[in-house]
This record gives sequence, structure tokens and C-alpha cells, in this order.
Amino acid sequence: MMSTWVLLVIVALIILFLFVLTPPRHPHEIRSAPFWVTLLPILFDIDQQQIFEQYIAAPLYEHGAIKVFFGGRWNIIVERPEYISEVLKREQIYNKSGNQKKIPHSVLADFLEIHVLGAGSNIISARDEEWRCYRTIIKPGLQKVFDTKPIVDNAEKLCETFRQMQGQSMRKGIPIQEILQRYSSANLLCCIFHCPELGSQMMSMEHEVLLHTTQLTLKRYLFRPIFMNFPALDRLASVIPSRAKARRLIRQFSELLQAELIPSSGKRLQNGENSNCLGDRLRSAWRDGTLNTKQLRDNLNVLYVAGQENPQLLMVSSLYLLGKYPEIQKNLRNEVKDLNISNLCSMDWRSLPYLTATILECLRLLPPISQLINRQVAEPACLGGRIHIPRGTYIGYNSYATNRDPVTWGPDANDFRPERWGSTDEQISKNYRGAKARAEFISFHGGSRACLGEKFALLQMRVTLFVLTRAFRWELDPEWKDQMTPAGPLHPRGVRLVFTKL
Repeated sequence: MMSTWVLLVIVALIILFLFVLTPPRHPHEIRSAPFWVTLLPILFDIDQQQIFEQYIAAPLYEHGAIKVFFGGRWNIIVERPEYISEVLKREQIYNKSGNQKKIPHSVLADFLEIHVLGAGSNIISARDEEWRCYRTIIKPGLQKVFDTKPIVDNAEKLCETFRQMQGQSMRKGIPIQEILQRYSSANLLCCIFHCPELGSQMMSMEHEVLLHTTQLTLKRYLFRPIFMNFPALDRLASVIPSRAKARRLIRQFSELLQAELIPSSGKRLQNGENSNCLGDRLRSAWRDGTLNTKQLRDNLNVLYVAGQENPQLLMVSSLYLLGKYPEIQKNLRNEVKDLNISNLCSMDWRSLPYLTATILECLRLLPPISQLINRQVAEPACLGGRIHIPRGTYIGYNSYATNRDPVTWGPDANDFRPERWGSTDEQISKNYRGAKARAEFISFHGGSRACLGEKFALLQMRVTLFVLTRAFRWELDPEWKDQMTPAGPLHPRGVRLVFTKL
């Protein structure tokens, strides 16, 4: 009996190696990263930045694309701006594809596209008429004129939290990620979903908010390298208790979101009526049958997670970079120190070019979504006239690599230098629009599927840095090990900062 099991295991390993782990022959014009590169974070204390620099950067920059093993299959990752531009423009060939199709039955797919209610889709992964339907409902709620006051109020509460925590920690660094998750959630709840009471609870560190604690717990299960690279293991929930717990947390989180953000009662929008509250728009579309319950929850999950998580990651990375480079922090403070915080709600942000340039440089160096694989080739394609891609291949782009491409950004592409964007608002705006149009800067993606939340994300960052730089000087905790996360979104892992009140 034992010998039979041993033989079955050997056969399974041979099949795995021959048909899964061996890189595909095509496209033969580009190189493959060894499959074991994806296993390094599981075995060693190594982060994504180290892996990129040691194993990915050279072949990726040489050919503009590379084959990588991720999500249980071989994919093509594109870096060269002209290739990315082609992918973004030719969506009928490079089809959007959601996680339920790419990595079906995985925990990550269930989180953003709820499998318990059927194969999901949302405004990020949907295509054609379905996407246009979602966009009509969602876009007005994300691209309105935002009231800045709730963000200013939350930023001042954030400062008070930092003061209290730093006072308790003396000269030791304080962890910032959970605090900033509460802060970005509060901004989203107040400005996008018009839930000020829940937003106020989020900003109170003494108040336990079930939505926050559930999401915080869930995040510990989502980005484990072994399951991200071999999502088929997620099907073994009966023998892997952590995956069963993750699915329970996903259901709980989705139910909480709907209960908190989508009121069961309220006025139905009439034809031509244009409420700017995203929760109202989703509820009205759900009640009149435009969205079914699955579509409502799929979109609500992805809107809340992307609308809160990505700004939070940008805040974490920005405070990290400014703590690491005190001269830039000082330059930023000099620009805002003489301005009155009471005028923030009517601030003309064009008068603060260094603030804008600093935010763009943070976005360039550490984009919240550093790598995204969400398109499938619908027919044989020839990318850039030289890379022949078979039908069915999954393709994505590495914004971390593109944003640091030395051909585009020069030999100092890895340096934190806001001045590269220009010294006036006119120069910065022109350079920013040009870099996005040429797909040289893709932190907000691009083309017709560019991020709808860009305007709100930039507003949050402007207010946040304005208020913080006037209140504090901060630096990295010298006892904190400077490293990035091993998997998932790329950002400083557990960064701790020392704040000095001004």
C-alpha cells in the first residue's frame, strides 16, 4: 500500500513539473523567470523588491516582457511602455478577465468576485455592455466635486492619534499601517458613501468597528505566497482550516458591507436624477433590477477595497519615503508652512506644485498595485510586432518596473526626486499627462479603463501631507528593518515612524 502511494506522489510530481512548472515554449522571443522564484518568499526572508532586482529586472528590461509563474500558471508580464499602450488600447484582443476565471475557487477570487453567488464580475474585470452598465452607475459617485472638510477633519484626528501614540512610545517608532487603514476607510465612508457616523467611528482608536476588524483579520489570509502561487490549494478548505476561515470571513465582510453601506430603505432615483452618493446609486440600481444581488456585492466589495486599500498603501509608502529622505520632507514643509489650514476646503492646489510633484514621485516609485495580471489574449497576437502570444495566454503589466524604466526616466530612475516632474503647476501637469498618455506612468492604469478614483486619491494625499507636514517631522525608526512585503501589494512591511511634534 505504501509503495502505491509513493508511486502516485512521484507521478503527480512528474506531471506537475512537465505540464505546470516547465515554462511554455511560446512566446520564444522573451525569457522566463525560473518557477522557483515564486517560492522564495515562502522559504526565505526576502521581499518583492529584492526578488525583482535579482531575478526579474535584467530580462524584463532587455526584452520589455518576461514569462513568470503566478496563480498556478505561466503568464506574460509586460514592462515596455509601447507594449503596455498596445495592451490598453486593444482590449478586444487583450480581454479583461476577472479572478474567478483566472484563478477560480481561490480565496482571492471569492473576496473580489463572490463565488458563493455565482461566477462574479465587477467594474474592474467586466467587459463590453456589462462594464458600461457598471460605469454608468458608479462613475458619477467617484468623479464628483468632493467636500474637502471631512478629509481635513479626519486628518486632524489622525494627527492627534499620532501624538498620543508617540507620547506613549516615547522615542520608539509607532506602526502606522492600521491607523492609516482606519483613516482611508473613514475618508471613503464620509466622502464617497456619505456615512459620516461610521466614518467617525473608524477614526476613534477606542471604538472597535466590526467592518474594520473583519477586513484586518481577512488580510492576514489573502496574500500568503503559497496560496497566491498555487491557488488550487484553496480548494482544500476541508483539510486546511485557515482557508475555510478565510472564506467565512469573506462572507461576513461582504454581508457587513451591504448592511452598512447600502440602506434597505430610501428614495429610488428617478430617470435623469443624479445622486452623487455612491451607496444611493448602487442601492437604486439594485432595487430597480439593473443589478442583481451578486453584481451588487461584487461591485461593492471591489469599490470599498480598492477605494480604501490603494490610498492607504500610497499613504504608507509616501510617509516611508518622506521619512527616509528628510530633505524632501523639509522642502515640502517649507511650501505649506505659511498657509492657513482653515483655507484648505477652498485651496487651489495648483499653488502647491512641490506637493503635487512629491505625490506623483511617491506614486511612481511605489505604486499601490505594483503588478497586475488581468487580461487574457482572445486570439493569437503579435505584441509590438515581435512577441508572438498564443491564444488564451494571460498577460499583465508591472507598473513598478515601467515607472522605473531607465530608458524613460533616465539613469536616476530609482531615485526619489520630485523635481523631475517640473517646478510649476503647468510643467507638472504637462509632464504628468504626457507620461500617462505614453504609458510611461501607469500607477492609475490607463486607456478607457483608467482608475475612476484617481481624483479622490490625489485629493486625500494632498490634504494628508499638507496637515501632517505642518504638525510633525518624522523619520524611520532606526530599529525597524527596511524591507518590502514578501507578496501581495508592494509596500514597506510593518513600517514604524518616529514623529516629532512641531
